[in-house]
Amino acid sequence: MSINLLPVRGTGKLLPPELLAPAGDGEALDAAIRNGADAVYLGVREFNARILARNFSLDELGRAVDLSHRRGVRVYLAMNTLVKNRELGRFWDTLSRACLNGIDGVIIQHVSFLEPIKRWFPHLPVFLSTQAAVGNAAAAGLFKSADRIILPRELSLDEVRAIIRSGVRVEVFVHGALCFSYSGLCLMSSFVGNRSGNRGCCAQLCRKPYNGSYCLSTRELCLVRRVPELIEAGISGFKIEGRMRSPLYVAVATRLYRRAIDTYLEGRFRVPEKEMSEIEVVFNREFTEGFMFGDRNLISPEKPMNRGASLGVLENGRVVLKRPVAVGDGVGIWGRKAVTGAIVRRIVVDSKQVSAAMPGQRADLGLEANEGDRIYLTSSTGISIEPDFILERKPIETVRRRPVKVPLPHFPVSRGGRPRLLVKAYSLAEAIESASAGADVVFYDLFAGDFPAVGQWGKKSKPGAYLPRIADDAVLISAMKRLQEKQPSAVLAGNLGFLAFRDRFAGPVYLDYSLNAFNDFDLEFFRRYQVTPVLSPELSLDELGSLRSHDAVILYHGDVVVMNTKIEIAATELVDERGYVFPVRREGGYRQVLNSRPLGLFNDIRKLTAMGFSQFLIDKAGEGPRWVKIYRQMLEREVPGRRLRRGYTSGHLYRPVR
Repeated sequence: MSINLLPVRGTGKLLPPELLAPAGDGEALDAAIRNGADAVYLGVREFNARILARNFSLDELGRAVDLSHRRGVRVYLAMNTLVKNRELGRFWDTLSRACLNGIDGVIIQHVSFLEPIKRWFPHLPVFLSTQAAVGNAAAAGLFKSADRIILPRELSLDEVRAIIRSGVRVEVFVHGALCFSYSGLCLMSSFVGNRSGNRGCCAQLCRKPYNGSYCLSTRELCLVRRVPELIEAGISGFKIEGRMRSPLYVAVATRLYRRAIDTYLEGRFRVPEKEMSEIEVVFNREFTEGFMFGDRNLISPEKPMNRGASLGVLENGRVVLKRPVAVGDGVGIWGRKAVTGAIVRRIVVDSKQVSAAMPGQRADLGLEANEGDRIYLTSSTGISIEPDFILERKPIETVRRRPVKVPLPHFPVSRGGRPRLLVKAYSLAEAIESASAGADVVFYDLFAGDFPAVGQWGKKSKPGAYLPRIADDAVLISAMKRLQEKQPSAVLAGNLGFLAFRDRFAGPVYLDYSLNAFNDFDLEFFRRYQVTPVLSPELSLDELGSLRSHDAVILYHGDVVVMNTKIEIAATELVDERGYVFPVRREGGYRQVLNSRPLGLFNDIRKLTAMGFSQFLIDKAGEGPRWVKIYRQMLEREVPGRRLRRGYTSGHLYRPVR
């Protein structure tokens, strides 16, 4: 039944997409294989973006690969978290041992790891994770050696097509949970819960209430009705999200898309209504087709949990059923103040007790519920983990690659020069005042209407420019035109796509901390483009000290952007259950959520200069000039800072993330 072909680059021929299913443990792996996955993606107990799933030991990985290959299914290992310097040896050793076990590919977040993997493991396919935030054709063109790029879920289908035309193979999520923040650009869990989503420990704070509702809790992505358009676009991989989900979810979601793909390939596409009905029960936060197909109704603000499929509303003790229900099924009861769960123990229809009832019947389900409560079916004895088809596939030969002892490079040691203070300003007046106060570089919004033209600034107030973190190709091209017109003194770029245009700008270029510079591989990669990164604010003092190169910027003071999102936020602030306030601001065509407390490292600047760092970024709207003066003093001597620290956080400087 299933097609077992992997698309080949450059043939111009439309080939079947690969269906990838999540395998958070051995039971989910078995469910994915039986129900039609072409490939599974899974993790070992380190370095994967779902570190809280059960995952696999390296020995279990070998058995998982053997089982999968016997059934004709490929295995991709997710090693897609940020890696600290002290972990680099373990990372490469884990990958080497995984290759001995015969994995068919590896998924990574660090773009700096792409070339080393290709060099040391030349026959191993490498996929760039959605966490790498490769969201435009300019960025994708930098990584054509990647075997596949897993795209952000914020792209339209036209943007996906443009990236495919750039000559890379792509994979998209077709089903499952949506992040509120752009993947790879979220620090919310890290700064609020000390559990880094970039390191696989997301606390899912977007599923918590803010402003009295679950206004950040997204619906479930479901693109099954769009399978023909996705195949015709030339997408190589259809990915189902859900390594934290149950084996039953994996089974139902996999066979839903297996049937949809195969009916299209056979020339008689149909949405598998049985499986569609089942997935609504097994896991459903309300479905959306997301950004790819222009759906902006992405939030389900009532509750963040699985709601199941609607059975109906309780009226006069009975429910007019919208779908079948049987004794033993689970239901959710959505009352005015709370949601409770129950198991259906008896069903009465027309004064007769029955074991099951059909749509349209008026049934007493024996529930402790109130008039007007909404009833949802959350589990069904009729939904099986076993498929009703048998797959015929050729086994895959397991290639056990020879062990590789990766020689960690001797990265060059560098120390900074004289201390330099950089400021991100939010008005032209602030930019000019910050420069007058002694800032060495000031960045102002390149797209601001009052960004000065050449010749309209004084020598001391000539600003640099900052560019958006989230940018499509049209925005990047527009930015390059603006740079040529305005000729700023320097650039702060937050998007990988800008690297494709680096040679068109002669001045110094800095990369925002949204690009997650985390270790020596990253610093060396960015150095080749002659750019200076702002280091990730998730690094601690000791971890900063472990870096060989100190030719980098440290975010030292100001508002930390904990979310970058293309989902609309109407409020100007978000207030959580404990009363903490997270300001919201617009930047470009997206929103940014700021941490409830700004970052302030104060006299610790002297420790960092002693380590060899010399460039420090201040990002506090309206306050740049004040803090430039204070930090100039702190660079020269200890300044009493107890009162200054009030209301600020030192972030992760002394509190390393998991």
